[in-house]
Amino acid sequence: MSRADSVALTRHDGRAHTRPSLLPGPTHEGGGLTKPHAVCEVELLSRGPVEFGDRDYAIGKVRALCELGHEPVLSAMVKLRLRDGTTDSLPAIAEATLDLNGVAVRAHASADTMPEAIDQLDQRLSRRLRRHRKRLEDRRHESEPEPAPTHPGYADLPADDRTVVRHKSLAMRPMSVEEAADEMDLLDHGFYLYLDADHDIDRVVYRNSDSGLRVVPRVDGEALPGRTRPPIHPAPLVLNHLPLNEAEVLLDEGDEPFVFFAEPDTSRGQVLYRRFDGHYGLITPAV
Repeated sequence: MSRADSVALTRHDGRAHTRPSLLPGPTHEGGGLTKPHAVCEVELLSRGPVEFGDRDYAIGKVRALCELGHEPVLSAMVKLRLRDGTTDSLPAIAEATLDLNGVAVRAHASADTMPEAIDQLDQRLSRRLRRHRKRLEDRRHESEPEPAPTHPGYADLPADDRTVVRHKSLAMRPMSVEEAADEMDLLDHGFYLYLDADHDIDRVVYRNSDSGLRVVPRVDGEALPGRTRPPIHPAPLVLNHLPLNEAEVLLDEGDEPFVFFAEPDTSRGQVLYRRFDGHYGLITPAV
């Protein structure tokens, strides 16, 4: 283990925490962007039979990424979870949250092995930190405040002329609601259809009109995440069991940008959504 790393300590409950390093981290010295502050300590929590080498590997990756934000990293947390003996095809889960001077930057990944999950986490978190840094640099070079992201309005097409012009069939792998929200953000989409690993059902995570995160359908008693990202709340929407043509009517009559439904002869969830050209798009699970 390097001198700059933290040491993971296992508690009696099977989780792990870190003993913080007292040494400052490295500085970024390229292109005149010398970083004046040290890298913060990294806290690590683990569940399941996560090896000590994987814990050290994750801590090292996150410490290195703390340099990319070019802002003080007030806190950094890594969570590693290994579902031992599960039939799930992706049992290793890695997630990290960095507090960049009051702004939470987070990423989540899952894979067959913990090192693979950590590598994917490293890539996703790196992209988000670089994106955050670019936004900060753009703001410094512009006198006007950064406008909120907007999309063009929907084309005004008569309902009788609308049709499904795009049908995408997805091979959906199981994931958590947090990972689905991460994938939605990475793709810059307003919603994301996924197979929930914890409840074995098709669900949709989406952003509503106030940019809040919602998930449908609601699962009674579910503890949705709300501390390490913008809170995810259960949505008032339901999974509608109806044919495609009735889903089109429901979409036309409602205010939502999509309808989450299942054909009467199947329990698999599908998403019918509005396209900006006025037509419909359809997303279905691959059989």
